[in-house]
Amino acid sequence: MVKILQRFDQPITIIGGGEFVPDIFESSLQVGKELIAVDGGLNYLSPRRHFPVWILGDLDSAIDTEPWVKAGAKIKLLPEQNSTDLEKCLYSIEAPLYLANGFLGHRIDHTLASCSTLVRRKDRNIILLGKRDIIIHINKKMSLDLEVGTRLSLFPFKKVCGVHSCGLKYCVEGVTFAPGSMIGTSNEVIDAKVEINFDEAGMLLVLPIESLSKILESYRLV
Repeated sequence: MVKILQRFDQPITIIGGGEFVPDIFESSLQVGKELIAVDGGLNYLSPRRHFPVWILGDLDSAIDTEPWVKAGAKIKLLPEQNSTDLEKCLYSIEAPLYLANGFLGHRIDHTLASCSTLVRRKDRNIILLGKRDIIIHINKKMSLDLEVGTRLSLFPFKKVCGVHSCGLKYCVEGVTFAPGSMIGTSNEVIDAKVEINFDEAGMLLVLPIESLSKILESYRLV
């Protein structure tokens, strides 16, 4: 592990080497104005439009870091292979919210690793942004304002039990969820106010990308 390289008091945008969705990325930068490039994510950036404050990772996929360093970007080589690119960013950079682009899609093993990181780093507020969906971790309870009819899926990464819910077509109260057993895909929002409580951390929430603004509102950042 390395010491914290920098602490931010505002949300930040991260770009990794997974599936890149330009319009979602640009929307992220409107909220998380400071940009961190992680390894191959650097290859998606345009020198005329983007400037990463930090370039992090083992840098085996970044094509050319020299122009960015000359422009003033800071670089930190993190060669250890016991953590993913996303984890390297989380233990190096502190922020109230991480808008994580490029950590879903392309490879299912990388996608699953990113989802696992959400649970392992439940102390951090992280939004995984994909082409169609966003994924966040429910740290025991969550309250959201969502559009009626919104698709809402719950996927457990460990055994958790539903304690309370309202605003959902299918109530989670009393339901024991576990990977390989009961999961909660394709639920539906039936009331604008949604509340979900579990007895433990470990549940991931999957929503359409169109719900991003609602998620950001729940963090009181927009």
